[in-house]
Amino acid sequence: MLNDNRKTEIIYIPVENLLLDNLNPRLAGENTNASQEDIIGRIYNNEELEELAGSLAIHGFLPEEPIIVVPTNIGEFQDINRDNVSNYKFIIIEGNRRISSVKLLSDSKLRTTIEVDDNFPQVENTEVTENLRKIPAIIYKERKNVDAYLGIRHIAGNRKWDAYAKAKYIYDKVEECRSNENVTIPEAIEIIKNQISDRKDTIRKLYVYYKIFNIIEQEVVNYQSKHIKDRFSLIQVALGMGRTPIAEYIGIPAFSNVDFEQEIIDNSHINNLKDITKWIFGLKEDDPARIISDSRNIGKLLAPVLANKESTDYLKKYGDLAGAYELTNGEEELVRNSLRKAFKSLSLVQNKIYKYKTISDIKDEVDEIGSMLQQIRILMKEE
Repeated sequence: MLNDNRKTEIIYIPVENLLLDNLNPRLAGENTNASQEDIIGRIYNNEELEELAGSLAIHGFLPEEPIIVVPTNIGEFQDINRDNVSNYKFIIIEGNRRISSVKLLSDSKLRTTIEVDDNFPQVENTEVTENLRKIPAIIYKERKNVDAYLGIRHIAGNRKWDAYAKAKYIYDKVEECRSNENVTIPEAIEIIKNQISDRKDTIRKLYVYYKIFNIIEQEVVNYQSKHIKDRFSLIQVALGMGRTPIAEYIGIPAFSNVDFEQEIIDNSHINNLKDITKWIFGLKEDDPARIISDSRNIGKLLAPVLANKESTDYLKKYGDLAGAYELTNGEEELVRNSLRKAFKSLSLVQNKIYKYKTISDIKDEVDEIGSMLQQIRILMKEE
């Protein structure tokens, strides 16, 4: 009936015996001592459960997709069977969103406590109500027995976690492997790679991204990092595998050459890391100094700017990404482009301006442009 680490049959567990996992990667960075209500509240607020709950309210819980759990007490694993399972508590390793939805569907008091919207789905079929009382589960002995499955499903597979959750999960697994197996970080990365059949060096990449995030959190934003977690994928866009001007700006080599025995970003590049954080994420939520609103502009504009010292200096001084990008082809090209833009703008108003000649502020603008043009002509005549 069982092997050493997993029950070989699906066992139905009362929903009240299922505990949401406070180490769930979707909650990475949250309070690991949070109550069950707090965890459900965070999942509800962050994961948009309405569609999932709506499906469960109509169809119930499908036996073809059991959750994965471990007993709260490892020593109890051998004694658990389908007849006595209601005597034990279990932590959900895979299926926290689904069980959060089930608990919200089944408990009106819980819905009130965490202030669920009035339009949240409700179960109207008694058969579905009965179905949701016991949940099909595969029981493993302990967390580490599930690692390969989670990695394949959520890192390499088609049910991926969000960027931050993936990176946090991999970072934790590499550090855990390094400590437990007494190996180096590169060796731990190889072990985890083999567990999930990673052939694209995804594990090394995610580990480096999270290491960099850690430095940002500690050295740049003083742990006020939610806005960065929410846009974590932009770190990947900016750094690639360490072969981008942005990576070079913060002192990161190609990831294959990273020395994990040293600080991944040395002290001489911390101010540059602060620049990158400010420009891409903002040093705080809604920071006006943030200049990237479209992720495509990281590679299209910011990377070329940072590959050119003159344009980089301009960006640092003025915070003007478009202006800095104009400088990437040199000052002469900037002058040419600016004159073209000025000519185009003036051409658009030339045949319309007479209608507004009595409006004082427009007249003042025209006078200023005339004065500026006169100064430019004088400068053009100077030797």
